[in-house]
Amino acid sequence: MGIYCIQGAIYTKGEVPVAVTAKLHPVTEPKKFSKVEEGVDFQLHFADGSVADCKTSYNDKLNQLRAEAAKGWFELSPAYAYSGLEGKTSQGDMNIENVPQQARQMDAFADCILNNKPTSVPGEMGMRDVQLIEAIFQAAKTGKRVSTQGAKKVLDSTAAMR
Repeated sequence: MGIYCIQGAIYTKGEVPVAVTAKLHPVTEPKKFSKVEEGVDFQLHFADGSVADCKTSYNDKLNQLRAEAAKGWFELSPAYAYSGLEGKTSQGDMNIENVPQQARQMDAFADCILNNKPTSVPGEMGMRDVQLIEAIFQAAKTGKRVSTQGAKKVLDSTAAMR
């Protein structure tokens, strides 16, 4: 789910974070989590000073995206379910049409191949996301704020290619 948190924050802000901070969850089941982290709390820091506070876990059920601003808020809960999204705002329900998201994504990929069109989710975006995840793990390991400039450069080069 961590990648969904990252994507949700980036799409909400419309930009890539400039830095990250993170902390691993304490391990409550050592046998189960001997080779993988149990969970991570991480923050994505943006150039304007705003922060996305994110949490991902193999042990907790999490499925929410909430954004707060000076004039209101919105929330998706569930935010990342294949069975549909539900949303509300400080002004009422969103009334989101439930669509088969995965099927639409596969259809879009097929359309790109059949019609020689660029995809809206190129490999460079995946590379950027891996760089952000690596920065999150580095921040968790060191306890320090870690720059995400490498991930931003990948995004900038992707935008220049279009």
